[in-house]
Amino acid sequence: MQVQRVQYNQTSFQANIPKVISPIYKSQQSKSNTVAVLGSSKTTDDILKYMDICSNSVKSMVLNGKNIVTGCGSSGIMGEAYKSGYNYSLKNKNNMPKQNLAILTKPLWGDEDLEHCIPIGCAKSEAGRIEMFSQVADTILIFPGSTGTLQEAATLISKNNYGKAEDKKKIILVGKKFFKGLIEQYNKLYKS
Repeated sequence: MQVQRVQYNQTSFQANIPKVISPIYKSQQSKSNTVAVLGSSKTTDDILKYMDICSNSVKSMVLNGKNIVTGCGSSGIMGEAYKSGYNYSLKNKNNMPKQNLAILTKPLWGDEDLEHCIPIGCAKSEAGRIEMFSQVADTILIFPGSTGTLQEAATLISKNNYGKAEDKKKIILVGKKFFKGLIEQYNKLYKS
């Protein structure tokens, strides 16, 4: 099935998305079974090879029982993760996916699709959304992107470095060349 994007106005947007994440999604059992997938929200030539890797990775994870949480965008890495999450998810009796979760930001980006996912939260900023991803997933898969992706990666790695041991996340950076400088910088920090 091809996922179609639905344009939402602010009224229906606010009515359909929880303001706070339910404790169910923050439970240790749920967090250990959920993978956040982050990366480019745009399709560029540099991103194309990673889109296939993302799509296949998400397919494998979902078919193995994992939940996927994204920002439910329509393009780039985020779009591929969202589409694979929907296409391979178990469905409930209303044909709604059980494993395709989404955290959005307010205001909307304009390409959200709330009909093929379970919206579990809405952040007021990118920083808030990064925190929400951290609250619901113990594993975070980060693909190449732009400044937003670098902000997400740096924030999550910093939280691992300075946070409590029990709050540490498994962060997987996909794209050795793209993340080379970031990895070098954090290796220097860890050594000192």
